[in-house]
Amino acid sequence: IGTLHIVIPKNTKVELPIDLILNGQRGQELVGVVNIDVEAGAQIIFVEQQKGVGAYWKNITFNINVAENAAYRHYRLCEEDPSAVVTTYTNITLARNARYNMVTMNGCAGFSRSEYHVDMTGEGAEADLSGVALLRGKQHADTTIVVNHMEPYGRSSQFFKHILEDQSRGVFQGKIHVFKDAQKTNGYQLSNNLLLSPLAEMDVKPELEIYADDVKCSHGSTTGQLDETPMFYLMSRGISQEDARRLLIEAFLVEIVDNITIESVRTIFSERVRLWLT
Repeated sequence: IGTLHIVIPKNTKVELPIDLILNGQRGQELVGVVNIDVEAGAQIIFVEQQKGVGAYWKNITFNINVAENAAYRHYRLCEEDPSAVVTTYTNITLARNARYNMVTMNGCAGFSRSEYHVDMTGEGAEADLSGVALLRGKQHADTTIVVNHMEPYGRSSQFFKHILEDQSRGVFQGKIHVFKDAQKTNGYQLSNNLLLSPLAEMDVKPELEIYADDVKCSHGSTTGQLDETPMFYLMSRGISQEDARRLLIEAFLVEIVDNITIESVRTIFSERVRLWLT
């Protein structure tokens, strides 16, 4: 696709989401760079849809610059072909009091790696990154995040969930790096994972690297199977095993999907979850 440059002018508030669709086609090697500049005081919502048919490699770099007092909401939906290889690198730079909010749905390609690098270069910047990965067969999905708190009073969160069937493999690597001048930082990280097969594998590597002494940072991770107790309860009320399983999986994911503030986008994500469960 070459290079695409999008600029949201100063103090512009775009009410409707902007759709960005990146298609892959059989046999292609698709390499591109998308530069997005959100100028001071602007507010924007991007709905990014990654699609494709056949075996291809898609390698896209996103450079997102959010200026002072600007806000960027980013919804990324993966609808790639299960035989595709998809690698994305997203670099986000946040100025003073800038806000970045991202929700992603991963796990459709045969092999995917999504890397996020967040530089919080201004005081009071905020970054919220969350997502789900739905994996089956021999799919592999890797999510790697580095959040650099460089100035005081910054806040960040990372909240990701994986559901794995068959022989699929998920990877979550999340790092919070607090520089020595970034006092009053608040950093949070959580990875919750559900294994639906004894052959599925989930690898989690949480990291905290803190050089300031007045911060509040935490990380956590859980990996396990469906709880038999609520399964038994639902089935005792006449709900079939298949429907009980589906309800519990949807409940597991609802915290992430509810982070989407745009109803039409939330519906798309919910339908993608239901399609995977059928």
